Amino acid sequence: MPLSNQELRNPGSRTRSSGGIIPRAIYSGTILMQRIADSVLRLSSIQARSLRLVASVAAIVLLGLPVRAQAPATQPVVEPEIEARLGALSRPDGRVVAGEHIAAHDFLPKLYAALGGKLAWSRPESVKALASAVAQSWEDGLSPADFHADYVNAQAGSLSGNAADRDLVLSDALIRLLYQLYFGKVDPNGLDPNWNFGRPALSEDPAQTIAGALATGDIAALIVRARVQHPLYIELKARLQQYTNFDVSGGWGSVPTGPAVKPGQKDPRIAALRSRLKLTGEFTGQAAGEEELLDDVLVASLKSFQEEHGLEPDGVLGGETVKALNVPAHDRVDQIRVNLERGRWLLRDLQPDMVIVNVAGTYLHLFFKGEKVWSTRVIVGKPYTKTPIFTETMKTVVFNPDWTVPRSIVVNEIVPKAAADPGYLAANAYYLTDSAGRPVGPIDWSAYTGASFPYRVVQRPGPKNALGLVKFLFPNKYSVYLHDTPGRQLFAKAGRNFSHGCIRVEDPMKLAELILGNRLGWDRAKVDAAVATGKMQSVALTSPLPVLLLYWTVDPSPVGGTAFYKDVYGRDARLLKALDAGFRPASNVARAGPAVAKPKTQ
Repeated sequence: MPLSNQELRNPGSRTRSSGGIIPRAIYSGTILMQRIADSVLRLSSIQARSLRLVASVAAIVLLGLPVRAQAPATQPVVEPEIEARLGALSRPDGRVVAGEHIAAHDFLPKLYAALGGKLAWSRPESVKALASAVAQSWEDGLSPADFHADYVNAQAGSLSGNAADRDLVLSDALIRLLYQLYFGKVDPNGLDPNWNFGRPALSEDPAQTIAGALATGDIAALIVRARVQHPLYIELKARLQQYTNFDVSGGWGSVPTGPAVKPGQKDPRIAALRSRLKLTGEFTGQAAGEEELLDDVLVASLKSFQEEHGLEPDGVLGGETVKALNVPAHDRVDQIRVNLERGRWLLRDLQPDMVIVNVAGTYLHLFFKGEKVWSTRVIVGKPYTKTPIFTETMKTVVFNPDWTVPRSIVVNEIVPKAAADPGYLAANAYYLTDSAGRPVGPIDWSAYTGASFPYRVVQRPGPKNALGLVKFLFPNKYSVYLHDTPGRQLFAKAGRNFSHGCIRVEDPMKLAELILGNRLGWDRAKVDAAVATGKMQSVALTSPLPVLLLYWTVDPSPVGGTAFYKDVYGRDARLLKALDAGFRPASNVARAGPAVAKPKTQ
């Protein structure tokens, strides 16, 4: 249903009083969007061409807005008044205008220079278009309050107050909205100083583009084009609508805790389980007889829920499953909002060929020409040996690799074991080298502690090697890579956080076959032959392959449903706190101004 007049006047009406952002009434619009076939990251042909254009110019640039045939409405020149207001913005104590804090104080002088010192908001329809966009910003997981919502809505009803003050506040609201839709609200480097994903660069003057839209009244078009159009982002927005509906309708009842209930057993809590799964769509049938029986149909529904929430799909109503069932709907709303923000950081500049690892979801996708060609499960770092989030390019595939053991593992694991058992190194195919890589003979282990140990530990190629039979190198400061493993049993687990930070691949030979086949024309027989030699062999890729280690805790499925993953590294909580805090634009882009996308080239 549409937003009520009360909510248009007061977008601060929330699903909860503790600072949530979603209006209690659901903004009109489709809840069930068309599913994205075959891949949540698949690009349309137009989008793929657009991204290739972006890659070729190494920047995201501004949208050239269409110019209407009719002349823009005449606007009064108020240069002295505007100039005085803009001059005051250079001082911290001059950045509150009409009771509203101005965030774009560096950019507004450039905008009004492009406007020739004229008022930008004399058209009532432009103000109403801005008010509508601000009210709808929650659909992108943003907070209307960040965009002077109360002030903008009041002006949409009737223009009032000092004209110059009003103009600056409305312009600041538009700039804030364009900025957050395009760049995201939160600076990712502020949360993770090692973040190395690029932010869209600007190659055209945003002041001229925004001034053109204001002059011609194309505010709505400007805002729409600033929004991310990637299929994954669109799917996340659909899930935000869906779970907001759950939230504002009262959420779902809790399933009481208690002893585990196995398939075929009875328990009074089964009725609550059935109701819970029916509400969110996993269970679509009726109770097949006894209401307290965990029957086959309900077991299948429960397994589906477990798979979508990163749990063991055993059909048992156990403690972890009950905990996931009882996560409140508004917490799921916030989880989706957090991942929409990640989408604004990342989804404008994806390459058609890439390897994506979702560290939170513990899976890998391989893309060629914008199409997902293969997926597999992976094992990633434990919460205290986290897999870092970054991007680099894969340059080499190494068969039968040796392994130089990381210093932390040498100190904490190898040295204590070798000191207790002199045969430990030989039994596990390890040997010692000095700092120049020269082999070192037998040593007196009692002479060293882990901290004072001066040697490197290397594991020979072979079946005991921790890297298995192949590794994929994308040089980085963390010494993290993709690799095989001799231990296969952990891939069957639901939560696959077991490594020291590197990424173990369930089917690394298939990954090697696909990558080398694409880059060098290899087939599986050639891969197997390289492994069969037992000798270390490095194969350079003729064209480097981007590798993106990402952290997505919500994954809209291309076949329906939504996967929610545990925030095992605590990254969601930190991002949500920043997303709900006051808006502060990142300094490296605040000076340049907001941006919208350039028109797609066919």
